[in-house]
Amino acid sequence: MVLLADLLSAPGLRGVRHLAGPLDALPVTGARLETRRERLAQAPAGSVVVLTAPVPGSLLDVALREAAAAGAAAVVLTEAEGGARADARTDAGVDPEGAAPLPVTVRALAQRGRVALLAAGGDLAALVVAVERAVAGDAADALARVAEAADGLPGAAGDPVRAARVAARALGVPVEVRAAGPGEAGASAAGPDGEVRLAAPLCRGHAGEAVRSVLAMAALAAAGGGRGDVPVRSRGRLLAEILVAPRERTARLAARGRALGLPVDGHHVALRFETGAPGESYQVLEPVMSEALTLLRDWSAGTGDPSAAPGAETGAVRWNAALADEALVLLATWPAEPGSEERRRLGEDVRRLTARLERGHPADLRCGVGGAHRGVLGVRTSAREAAAALRREADAPVVVHDAAGLDRMLTEWYVSDSAREAVGELLAPVLALGPHRAEPLVRTLQAYLDHNNSPARAAEALHLHRNAVGARIRRVVELTGADLADPEVRLALQLACRAVLAGTAAPPDVSRP
Repeated sequence: MVLLADLLSAPGLRGVRHLAGPLDALPVTGARLETRRERLAQAPAGSVVVLTAPVPGSLLDVALREAAAAGAAAVVLTEAEGGARADARTDAGVDPEGAAPLPVTVRALAQRGRVALLAAGGDLAALVVAVERAVAGDAADALARVAEAADGLPGAAGDPVRAARVAARALGVPVEVRAAGPGEAGASAAGPDGEVRLAAPLCRGHAGEAVRSVLAMAALAAAGGGRGDVPVRSRGRLLAEILVAPRERTARLAARGRALGLPVDGHHVALRFETGAPGESYQVLEPVMSEALTLLRDWSAGTGDPSAAPGAETGAVRWNAALADEALVLLATWPAEPGSEERRRLGEDVRRLTARLERGHPADLRCGVGGAHRGVLGVRTSAREAAAALRREADAPVVVHDAAGLDRMLTEWYVSDSAREAVGELLAPVLALGPHRAEPLVRTLQAYLDHNNSPARAAEALHLHRNAVGARIRRVVELTGADLADPEVRLALQLACRAVLAGTAAPPDVSRP
């Protein structure tokens, strides 16, 4: 059974405008091209009658009564007639499609008689063929839907949400960016930024074939196929370059990003994933990147409207990813500064993502979350903050950048030559031991100082025995000669420890005398 509400979304019928009357009163049985208004009384039940000759305004009421008596589903006026309604004086409002108002009596008759009043222009014979094809739901209708999708999908290459909208428009059914559930049709394609999965209602017969074909094409396009293949594959590499390139190159990289569709001018939050497998980070993180992007994009697309017009701005977060600096960086970007609701949703997604990845990957994955910053330099700043957050807390699976801004101030402070020299002098003997021996000592010293020189509280924070804390502190004092009873020394060491653990301090030059 096909209703007018479904029919008007079929290929070849989207130019038909709804003027009045219900779209779901009767099932449509076919179409008929009629040259004379007097023959409306002979229209088959459930038919869509396309009138080729104008109907005088004084006879429009009569035409609707005759169509209703015959049981017709709709009467289609020529576009010229629909435009003629603009001269009718009425107290009624403008119809939902924005056409000129119709007389109140016409609207009332259409509603009471359960006949839809439509307007169309162009090739009326082709309109009748399109109605017959959609009602039959045969191979011709399926082919027309596939052809329409094929025309629209190249323009949606690399954009899963837009590809889903194009597919939904061609098929006349909802298409969502997610894995198919029981009783649904689905398609997937592996792209450079993760697997793209699409789902739609399961249909039978030729309609089902159209759904399967269009979903397969849409998934390939969304994954980066067709015209968008090269740009999509390049965005990840360009993001990696932005993260590690010298600052003076960022303006040129930003221009390349805009050309490739990387939203460098938005507001960014970086997630940095590191693994406990030194030397094998990229081998472990590459499959993690694909799975993480697929999950995050699925969750983000779930808040959108798949039936919206292609190219419409949803304001939703966009995700990109890169492997750089022995880590996976996932970049969330909004067109405007994320508010409290966007930040809350991001926090939920990060926790869900980390839990999912922990179950599917044996490596010890940890995630640092940077703050929100704008522009291409904001990408780098948020990524640095995510890295600093991970170094601040070694055991937590998810660590968020210091909201009070202490890490940011520390990073900016350490950029100065005098600060770097001071840190080098204070902790040089400890850092000279090498990273594997120095880091436990520095971390223990920071915890000890943060807890007011309390071995018991530091041991509790580090999950160590207090004797182990005491031994490490004595070792630091032996190496540095620091007087931990001096408040100024304690403050200097606290800042130095934070700088080292935030990854901003370089190892000392042990070749110097």
